[in-house]
Amino acid sequence: MVSRVTYRPFDEDDFEDIATILQEAWHTEVPSPEYGYLEACNDLSYSLSISSFSQVALVDGVPRGIVLARPEANRVQQSKRWFTISEGYFRRMRELEPEAAASYWRSVELMGTKNDNLLKATPYSTGANEITLLAVSESARGMGIGSVLIDAATTYLAEAGASRAFLYTDTDCTWQFYENHGFKRASTYRSTREERRLLPRELYVYGLDLSA
Repeated sequence: MVSRVTYRPFDEDDFEDIATILQEAWHTEVPSPEYGYLEACNDLSYSLSISSFSQVALVDGVPRGIVLARPEANRVQQSKRWFTISEGYFRRMRELEPEAAASYWRSVELMGTKNDNLLKATPYSTGANEITLLAVSESARGMGIGSVLIDAATTYLAEAGASRAFLYTDTDCTWQFYENHGFKRASTYRSTREERRLLPRELYVYGLDLSA
């Protein structure tokens, strides 16, 4: 049976399915599946709070992938509602697993600092536009969904007047995917031995010329 793939903007009813995709990809080394799901919900709601564009891939009506993005003008703006939701998930994380939540927050803060420094060393620190999230379910890999989603985001940014776009990624992600879609590595940070308790081995900024 051939699956039917459709695309549309994010709907709040998609939240649980998308959070599960994030959990399975990035939140498995945790004290419990319940706690890992809360981490994923925190990540997703925060990403939604800083994004103005969304596209969700549905396979036979079920969300199986998402991309989020924001143009330069919106880079410092946040949706207060989604940010408040994100804070609520973090409170639940602390109630359930205080030590794991504290470690998670240290990781978030450290990665934020390293990513900010990485971006400053690239041409994308000003006048650039960010792809804030891209995730595809393992069960939907090989269907071309990631390619359609990344193209949708870069097309949106280009139509918004952007001449270039960037994203953060690392060795815990399939960064080769971005190179296969024309992105170039603009900056690299190799974590110290001590930092690897909290960070991936390497952090990257990738950029794409949208005017080419």
